[in-house]
Amino acid sequence: MRRTAGSALVGLVLLATAACSSETPEQNTEQACGAAEQLTVALDNFETTLTPDATVDEVRAAGSEVRQAWQDLDAAAGDVAEDRGQALDEAWEGLEQAVDDVRGETTVSEAADSIRDQAAEVREARDALADELGC
Repeated sequence: MRRTAGSALVGLVLLATAACSSETPEQNTEQACGAAEQLTVALDNFETTLTPDATVDEVRAAGSEVRQAWQDLDAAAGDVAEDRGQALDEAWEGLEQAVDDVRGETTVSEAADSIRDQAAEVREARDALADELGC
């Protein structure tokens, strides 16, 4: 019984930790910008290492630093792109709901402002995604 209670407690702690570790789009963007800066630093260090008296081990170590920085940026950029895609999905769902809400006696002119606002959100999300993709 004691083992089961302990396992349950560990499970709850892990669940709580996972729930608290989700990042916001702003945090993902900050992390990507920080990772981009780290890649710049790693590349600078790599270039500094390329001297006539550098050893193969030093060059490989500097190359490993660049590889890690690139991997960190690649992962962070993926999170940012995912956030932008999710924002587009959410904006689309809002527009779809606004159009679906036009029923019965409601006229298009009565619902136009709401629909127009939702369409603007879709355009804004699309633009943010296109900017991230370099379109």
